Amino acid sequence: MELEELKNAWVSLDGRLKKTEKLKESIILEMAKSKAGEKVNRFITWEMFQVIFILLMLPLCIYFFNLYGGKYWTRDVGLLFSAALCFIYPFWGVYKTHGLMKINLTKNVSNNILCMNRYNIQLKHEKKIGYFFLMPVFVILVTLHYATIKASLPLWTTMVCIFSVCGLIVYWSYKIYDKNIDSILQSLDEIKELKEE
Repeated sequence: MELEELKNAWVSLDGRLKKTEKLKESIILEMAKSKAGEKVNRFITWEMFQVIFILLMLPLCIYFFNLYGGKYWTRDVGLLFSAALCFIYPFWGVYKTHGLMKINLTKNVSNNILCMNRYNIQLKHEKKIGYFFLMPVFVILVTLHYATIKASLPLWTTMVCIFSVCGLIVYWSYKIYDKNIDSILQSLDEIKELKEE
């Protein structure tokens, strides 16, 4: 009789342990989904903010070109280059945002990982274009303009400070992007593992 009671107690305890384990797994799964979803939504919001901000800069570039254009070719080229960038970037931003919006944490995890990796690759391309093309072009244009107008030392110092601060902000921003993308991918891997068990 005691052996039978012991077996029943063991089966009961085993059942409760399995339920507790499943409950822990479901809590971890929900936390991972919540964490990933929150960060993806932040990316979407930030991308849309950038698109709107840059679209608003386009009329400003055109206004400055109409106001100051014609006197110095360097300033004209810089303003036209800025306007072209303000026209092209929103298409790129909307394309990136569209890819992020495909992430659905209630559906296929592999597809979500694929979408996040695609976004990560897009950001890497964006970084390369920014660091190796856009920043040098702006530095060259401003330097040529300052040389043309024979700018004073305080203006040169201001330019160097502005470009240094902008460079640091861009570098720091992309570091935060990388950190958040790694966090999202880690959460998606956890979700995938928990769903496979």
